[in-house]
Amino acid sequence: MSDKKHILVVDDEMIMRDLLTDFLEMFDYDVVTAHDGVMAWEIIQDSENERKFDLVITDINMPKMGGIELSTNIKNKFPDMPIIFMTGYGIEKVKQDVEKAEGFLAKPFDLDVFNELLEKILS
Repeated sequence: MSDKKHILVVDDEMIMRDLLTDFLEMFDYDVVTAHDGVMAWEIIQDSENERKFDLVITDINMPKMGGIELSTNIKNKFPDMPIIFMTGYGIEKVKQDVEKAEGFLAKPFDLDVFNELLEKILS
């Protein structure tokens, strides 16, 4: 069995999903992507018996189900699953919701800062 960390990346922008996937795979993480919260929640529930995600990285604003609602669903069923929120909005606009997560990234973000946050959460 692999000891790779499993990360779910959720963003409605394909470019962001691809960028994060490439970056994470460079550091030997196993990455699964979803284009919105509904798809992410289905993936998490489908994989609960096979694979537990070590981390969910999600955009806040997405169609169908955003990151806040997704994080509520996750924390209700899997309270120990860490979440990092990403958003193009400033932190003040989402501060109350962001406090529920283990990390926050304001887009665009520096990949070194992102890597430090990953190491902190996954270690």
